[in-house]
Order: sequence, then structure tokens, then C-alpha cells
Amino acid sequence: MGKNLFIALLLLSACLLSGQTWIRGFDFGGLCPGPYDSSDGELCNVIPAIGGGYLLQGYVEFAYGDIPAYANNVFWKLDENGEIVWRRTGGGNFAFNSIVSNGIDRYYCLKNDYLFVFDAEMNMIAYNIFHIVNGFSASLYDMQYVDDGLVFAGRIGNQAVVLKTDFQFNVAWQSDIFGIGEALSVEPFGDGWVSMTIREFAEINAVGDTLWTYYDSINNTSFYDCTVASDNSIYLLGFFKIWKVNTVEDSLDLIAENVPGGFDSYRKRSIDMLPNGNIVYTGGRSDTGPILHSYSPDGTLQWSRSYNTFGAIYFGTGSKNLLVMPDGSILFCMYHNGYIIVKTDPNGNVIANDDPVAPVPVASIMAYPQPASSTVMISVKSDLVGDLGYSIFNIRGQRIYSSKINGLNKVLSFELPNEALERMTSGVYLISLDQRDRRIATTKLVVVK
Repeated sequence: MGKNLFIALLLLSACLLSGQTWIRGFDFGGLCPGPYDSSDGELCNVIPAIGGGYLLQGYVEFAYGDIPAYANNVFWKLDENGEIVWRRTGGGNFAFNSIVSNGIDRYYCLKNDYLFVFDAEMNMIAYNIFHIVNGFSASLYDMQYVDDGLVFAGRIGNQAVVLKTDFQFNVAWQSDIFGIGEALSVEPFGDGWVSMTIREFAEINAVGDTLWTYYDSINNTSFYDCTVASDNSIYLLGFFKIWKVNTVEDSLDLIAENVPGGFDSYRKRSIDMLPNGNIVYTGGRSDTGPILHSYSPDGTLQWSRSYNTFGAIYFGTGSKNLLVMPDGSILFCMYHNGYIIVKTDPNGNVIANDDPVAPVPVASIMAYPQPASSTVMISVKSDLVGDLGYSIFNIRGQRIYSSKINGLNKVLSFELPNEALERMTSGVYLISLDQRDRRIATTKLVVVK
């Protein structure tokens, strides 16, 4: 019952949100075809989906004792409200590092030296192995889509490089070595690219020539991610620091230090730009403080936000775990005890938070007794009248029953019909009070039969 209650509370949180901002939970259950007694999973990447909405990717493993029973990548296509359109699996027994698409009919999924190609419905079309195609080994982490191929950040041996391939993984060019270890990120900059390792930053031209690099041998600066603004300003997220790249003097300027986030090596963190010119980044633990933050380009803290992530404390492990949309909405995925994706407005809000909002009409819905078995009473109070209804959802978020109610009275009670009760087995359910297509109140119902 505890796990069911957790999922129900997650759904309750989701249903309280508007269609523009939300928190959604995702279940790995039902994927394993055989017996298992343990499971482990993570969320990795979220990108715009072909045809609209979002594509969320994770990875799950099931085991029976010490015997692996099932392991695969999981993909959810979501609509603009975060509702699941479909779920697919595919891509082998390792989590993908990065995902991109051509926006029309292809997704490209990367895992070190494997490149998987899927169609718009996540049916696998092909996969290529880097060393088989090119005759030498590479370990690749981040990638970007261009019209005639893919650009990757990674390493050859233990040396950081950026390289470009066609869509079959054939190398078109490779940059000079610019650091030790793995290149963690690659972003388009002018006609070329910028990239960074944990210690070095590099600018690379359109044919792979390394134009200049930066290495701080004195302060041992740590870099986690980079982003490029619409005015071609470059920002780096470092260890409690934000840096702006000075492309005139080929150096870095520290614009903010002691930034919130609680960074450590076990939690992926990402940086991006908002349409208003401000910086947004992920960092911190959801169980100890804010996890989404924004700074102005001059290094002034704009806001830091906390969310109830229901036990999820790790950010997505892929390179595409933070997504800023053209309208300024922000998406990021997290996992641990729960698996969630959060969509905020440009100010990091999911609900009112600490920003002023217009008062909302008073509305409530209650179900009793709790737990219920053969009879359920529903009590409704609402300042809104007319076009009222209610819906019942199971713990997977599936609507199992809905009906209109008499909306002429502000206070009313009625018995849940047998037709609804017959569709409910023992478990936790969410009941929403609706006006037209908008949820105005929710309650949970525990059923024991």
C-alpha cells in the first residue's frame, strides 16, 4: 500500500497543476516479461518530440536474485501537458548518453561508441559501432544534430576531442586534442563549436581546427556544462561558479561564485539560456534545498526554486536532461525513489511558489469513508457553478470513469454509482473535480475489497 500511496500522491500533485506547468511521474512496471524480485532504473534525457510534445528516455534493469531478467531503454512520448501518448522500449542493455532528432522522422541515440537510429515511433532502423566503421575506438558523451551529420564530444583514449560524422558514423573531421579525459559537452558557436572537459575549455572551427583553449592551472577550475546565448555569449557552469567566456582575450571571466547548488560528482548538472537572456541551471538535492536556479548575465541571482520531487534526488544522467523551450518553459528529469519530469514557467514556477498570483476560486472534493469498500460518498464544494464533472484515475494515471454532476448548487453530495465501483479493485485512486476541461480540485480514495 505504501508504494501505491506514493504514486497516488505524485498523481495528486500533477493534477493540481495547470496545463502549462506540471510534475509528472513515470512507472517502469510491466516491462519485464519474466519473474524478478528487484529492479533499478534511471531517467536520462528529455528532448522535443517529433510531431510535438516531448520525448523522455530512461533505463531500467530487472533481476531475479543475481540473474539479470531484463534490461532496456524506455521511451515515453508526452503531449504538451505531460500526459503519456505512448511508451516504447529498445536499444540494448545500457543507458543512452544523449538523444537528438532531425525533427521529421529520425531519432539518434548515443551510448559511448554505439549509435542507434530510430524512426518517429521509436522503431529501430539501424545501429552502428564506431570502431567497426572507423577502425579505432572512441567514447562519446554529447552530440548535436546538423543537416549533414552529427557532432560529438568525447575522447579518444584518454584525450578530449570533438568530431563530426555522417549519419552512418563515418568520421568527417576530428578536432585536435584539447584536454585530458572526456569532452563533456559540445555547443554550436558561430560557424564552429565550443566544448569543455572538467578542466579545459576549447573553441573549434567548422572543420575541426582547435582555435584556442583555456586551462586554469592555478585554481583548478572545474567545468560541468556550457551554453551559448543568442548573442553568442558563452557561459560555463563550474564548481559553485558561473563563468563567461571572453572570446576577445581568449580567457574566462568569473561572473558569480558561491552559487547555490551543492554540486558533487554524483549528480549531473546542466546549464542553458532563457529567452529573456538569463541563465538557468540545475544543481543541488531536492531533499535539502532548491534545485533550479537562474542568474542574469552580470551574475545577479534571479531566483532559486524547490519542488516536491517525491524522493527523486538525482538529475537525469544524460547530456540532454535540461530543456528550455522557445516560450521559456523549462523541463528537467530526475530519479531515485521516484521517476519524474518537471515543467516550469520561465520563472521556475510550477504552482504559485513565492510569486504573486491571482486568487483562484474555492473548490473541493472529498470521498468517504476511507478506506471504502462497497459504498463511496462524494462531497463537492465549489464557487464555480455549471459544467461540473468528476473523473477517477488509477495509480497509473489512467482514467477509469468520469461523469457529469449537478453544477447548479455550490454544495452537494452524492453516492458513487455502482458502474464506477465495479471498475475499482483494491488500491489508491485519484478523483478530480472538473469544470469543462480544467481540474479545479482533487482528492484521493483508498479502496479495500
